[in-house]
Amino acid sequence: MYGPEDPLLQHSGLGRASVSVINDLVDPPDCGPLLQALDEQFGEWSRDDGAHPRLRTIVIPPCDTTGTLSIWAQTRGHELVSEPHRASLINWVTHGKLPDLTGDGLLVIPRLEHWFLRQRNGMHAVRSLLSQLACTHRRCLVGCDSWAWRFVVKGAGADLALPRPQTFEPFDARRLRDWFILLAQGSDGVTTTFRLTDNGDDVLACDDDGEPCNAHFRQLAARSGGIPWVAWHLWRASLMVNFGEEPLSDRAAGATAGDARTVWVVSIDDVELPLSNEDRALQVLQALLIHGELTPDEIDAVLPTTGEPDMLAALVTSGHLLREYDSDRHRVKPTAYPAVRKALKAAGFPIGAM
Repeated sequence: MYGPEDPLLQHSGLGRASVSVINDLVDPPDCGPLLQALDEQFGEWSRDDGAHPRLRTIVIPPCDTTGTLSIWAQTRGHELVSEPHRASLINWVTHGKLPDLTGDGLLVIPRLEHWFLRQRNGMHAVRSLLSQLACTHRRCLVGCDSWAWRFVVKGAGADLALPRPQTFEPFDARRLRDWFILLAQGSDGVTTTFRLTDNGDDVLACDDDGEPCNAHFRQLAARSGGIPWVAWHLWRASLMVNFGEEPLSDRAAGATAGDARTVWVVSIDDVELPLSNEDRALQVLQALLIHGELTPDEIDAVLPTTGEPDMLAALVTSGHLLREYDSDRHRVKPTAYPAVRKALKAAGFPIGAM
């Protein structure tokens, strides 16, 4: 009799698959189903010049590194409003200038969180934009990250200038399973079986009603908060292959005997905050969630203390942050978001709308 302490396969015998193999099994981008969801919510309205209401708002879940609303607008031929450079936000009253919002067709403002900095002189641009939107006769779709939306409602009255926002329906276990099995249909025509290292269960197997047979996707849906790209990144990070350096046990060999190709699904542990400076780490992480992404200088501008490059570097090393080395911008890593949200909530920080 085997129990949880006797896993079918030890992780030591596995290795990370190459990026090309992972991409073939979990094809980018991480927002595919949401483009269809945007069509369902806004497609007919976006094509009708006489449609009402004139303004619509959508709150986007956090950690959208792809820019889902921008992709949707570009592929559907809608005009995008470019966000201002962050450096211009501080002197907006004297030097800032809004883009022209007049014209025909749908106008899309994809990231309202890039129109402000959380400091005394950093809110002028977003307030000017909201005021202009209240006056324009053009149809506009405004997107905003859920953490930023809570802030601009409180700091700039966004809920007064814009209509009640819509959002995406969270992805449940069945929806995640259906999405990932569609992505796993690789170009080589070989069917891949995804098995848990604990017991060898096929995680994509479902019952006669189409519900997943085991709890893996229910746990993934709960852990990710139903945010598709967070679930997508966690799924990618959990995929491992056996390179044959260690022979499979009799149990593992028996479980995979009928598989054309086996990919193993391992448990992904939450990343831990730097314990010696947890308060500083949480302040940095909250600022990044509100703004989407920031450089070290911008972090200094929005926090009560300065000199956070060491904390940014520590959070990159610990796996909490992604750093774009060409622009020095930092953002919360999607795989770390569940742990970051849990830590912020436990510390009493206001949590972004879900």
